[in-house]
Amino acid sequence: MLDAATLHRRARRVLPDKIQTCGIVTDAVDPARLASLLLPLGHRRRGAILFELSSVTRSVLAARSLAFLQDALTAREGLARRAAPLAYHAWQAVSQGAFVGFRTTSRDGRASLWLAPCAGLAVYAWDDRGWATRKQAPS
Repeated sequence: MLDAATLHRRARRVLPDKIQTCGIVTDAVDPARLASLLLPLGHRRRGAILFELSSVTRSVLAARSLAFLQDALTAREGLARRAAPLAYHAWQAVSQGAFVGFRTTSRDGRASLWLAPCAGLAVYAWDDRGWATRKQAPS
């Protein structure tokens, strides 16, 4: 089984470089299940991973959020060995009640990334179900 540091290193490749994290929130998910999400065998078609934002990222988001995020539009690495990194749309501020955060979606429409600075969390969620049929459908 992978250790927490390896899981974090592998998972954070979906995040832009500017978004620094200090770990994965593993108490929300069994570590063995999380490891299965990140291993190439048995790819999960949908899921989510919670990251703990670093204190530096939290501070910068509090001071100059959208300016900081405006060029955070490309993931660190591709999901597969030779795949291009995910590209994201422009970030949007989200405010609902006491929640203030930021969200973006991948340009291919399969993933979303949410930042909740006040909670110190980043959430990456993906859904590949039906992607092949959507991709092939006539426009």
